[in-house]
Amino acid sequence: MTPTSATAEPLSTHLLLDYLVELGSELLSAGCPSYRLEELLSVVAQREGFSADVFAVPTGLFVGIRTPTGDAPAVSMVRVTEWRIDLERLAVLDGLLHRVIERELSVNDARLELRRLSKQGPWSAPLKLAAAAAASAGAAVSFGGGLADFFIAGAGGLVLRAVLLRTQREAGLRFLENFLGGVIAALTAWLATLVWPGHSRDVLVLAVVIPLLPGMVLTTGLAEITFKNLVSGTARLVDAAVTLLSLVFGIGLALSFEQWTGVRAGPAGLAAPSPWWGQALAVAVASVGFGVSLGLPRRRLGIALASGGVVWLSQLGVRSWPVSTGAFASALLLAVAANVFARTTHKPAQLFLLPGLLLLVPGAFGFRSFDALLRGDYTQGASQAVDMFTLAGALVMGLLVANVVVPPRKIL
Repeated sequence: MTPTSATAEPLSTHLLLDYLVELGSELLSAGCPSYRLEELLSVVAQREGFSADVFAVPTGLFVGIRTPTGDAPAVSMVRVTEWRIDLERLAVLDGLLHRVIERELSVNDARLELRRLSKQGPWSAPLKLAAAAAASAGAAVSFGGGLADFFIAGAGGLVLRAVLLRTQREAGLRFLENFLGGVIAALTAWLATLVWPGHSRDVLVLAVVIPLLPGMVLTTGLAEITFKNLVSGTARLVDAAVTLLSLVFGIGLALSFEQWTGVRAGPAGLAAPSPWWGQALAVAVASVGFGVSLGLPRRRLGIALASGGVVWLSQLGVRSWPVSTGAFASALLLAVAANVFARTTHKPAQLFLLPGLLLLVPGAFGFRSFDALLRGDYTQGASQAVDMFTLAGALVMGLLVANVVVPPRKIL
């Protein structure tokens, strides 16, 4: 398709509306935040000489198109039933959008390409299993575990991912993923500490469930509330709370089984901190695992490594700072690096931002808060909840300040 033929195509209100709805639903299902999506679709409509009213929530999209001539607006709505962060899909959609804006592709041809996009990720099931094991193993060392915790958490993450791959094929089981994840994590920690006493069960449980912790959902929800997307932001916060409750109830069921059997492991000993090279290796392993889980193909895994490296180096520099201040500084540095990456490569900044951000998000604080509340320790639970929201707020502020320091050239 030449630029001339793309430009010659008459663009009607309904054609633009269908294109925006299809593009927007694909972006939502690939993990694009609502506030970014609304701005993006409005800008696309303006480029075509129309005005668009866009309202996005995690499960649906409403688009209204108004013409400069004052004709009756055209309105459409689509429900989004499946969503997950898929960075490669975001990159493909961003490239498709750019080609339409530059008149290298017609809107009709863009809609055909949208329908031809495969929903299958770039990784096979065995590699997804290996990535889940890597993410949990690396997280165990980051949480203060040793070499043995690295392998135990990796095995638990492998089992958990295998179960999740099975539940994703069954509509009825899909809603039990977080509950089953809590059960698997607690049983893994219990059995491991029975065979090898002295390990920290908290470290093992957190490392195994790290792929399910809703830290990213919580941070995105606060960001959307900051941008006055109150409905979408509140929905994400409620989703994060329900996820944490499901995880904690699953762990509670496993603990009840442990009490029923009467077989308990001894108290955990003090683990020796891993050397700096061990922590660096763990961050690299976890970053690659997160990159695969987020849909980055093999040729882009270096981006995930670089993102994790930025976070690790920033955390070394702010180790003596208060937690929230250190989180703000790390998020600021990571987002600045992501915006520089976007400006130099013309790719979405989220490709660089999200793998590293997963190492910072406050899912562990939320998990510990709900766990303490269910155990009746309301003081500790409330304290952990405050820490969770403070940390999430610090991350959001760091991201916002970074967009002022180094403005991105693209909305994505």
